Amino acid sequence: MEDHKLRYLQSFILGTALSLQDLVIVARTWEENARNCYAEDIRLGCDDFVKMLTVEASFLVELLMRSQFDVNSGMEDRIYGKQNMIGDVNHDIMLLENQLPYFVVEGMFGLLHVDYRRGLPPLSRIIHNHFKKFWMSIPSFSRSISDSEICHLVDLLRSIHLPLNKQGRIDSTLSAKKIHNAGVKLKPADINTCSLDISFTNGVLTIPKIKISDITEALYRNIILFEQCHRLDAYFFHYMRFLSCFLRSPMDAELFIGNGIVVIRRGNAEDISRLFTTILKEATQISYSGFYYQTVYENLQGFCNRPWNKWKATLRRDYFHNPWSAASVAAAVFLLLMTFIQALCSISALELVRQ
Repeated sequence: MEDHKLRYLQSFILGTALSLQDLVIVARTWEENARNCYAEDIRLGCDDFVKMLTVEASFLVELLMRSQFDVNSGMEDRIYGKQNMIGDVNHDIMLLENQLPYFVVEGMFGLLHVDYRRGLPPLSRIIHNHFKKFWMSIPSFSRSISDSEICHLVDLLRSIHLPLNKQGRIDSTLSAKKIHNAGVKLKPADINTCSLDISFTNGVLTIPKIKISDITEALYRNIILFEQCHRLDAYFFHYMRFLSCFLRSPMDAELFIGNGIVVIRRGNAEDISRLFTTILKEATQISYSGFYYQTVYENLQGFCNRPWNKWKATLRRDYFHNPWSAASVAAAVFLLLMTFIQALCSISALELVRQ
């Protein structure tokens, strides 16, 4: 892998007006701030640390540029030309322990020649475009993200998932099967909806599509770990906890899959339910100030607790699930009504005879 990084470094230099020595000089100006970005002391000397920043940041920027310009369409590239290789690289650069400070990556990106960068979107968009190209679980941008607010790639991937507003504990007693039996309809949200924006209105629970790929579990674990390590608002932890309430069993997962909310390329319903439950079991249980989906959950629970909603759902499921069943029920009601009318007529006639 080091050979690949050095080749990418050489290619990156060609896109700048600088020499390797110039890159090292610039990277030295980042050293102090970069060291302060890590929670633990980096046990590398000055020269080795600056070398690491230069090689890793230039490699990452060159990787993103080749993705942006679709260099991977050819087989000559030793990383993009091999599906397994680019998959492994994407996995590695997403791990929390492999993160570079974002300002270093942004600074290296800024060293590219102005003609090379002309017409390009902001770096955060380039990174988003890259990951979305390979991982279907990455949502579209639904909020404005300032590059100055980003710590590293995992922070950016987390920010892409975040909703715009913050809400207010959860006593989990529901499941997908329970809410389905209570008459709740499951519906996938519009494609441009933020992936954490879940709503419940008029008996319809609307959830943005959850696209499960090979990288989804690792991505979710790293985002939750990042939230917990840095004591951030636990949006993603709350999202996973909310979904885990409804995906307790393979039968629950089947309902989500059947209604188009969960989309999977490989695996089955059992894999889906296991994914959501195991990630939360392994996450540190921290006391958070409030559950983000509190209002949605309370409204949903209130709907499910109303007997009339359960009766309506039972009628639809057991007696009106197809036209023939509905016709049979209607015929039975009609016969019952006619029998009742006939009984009334007989009673009336009897009364007339007595009079």
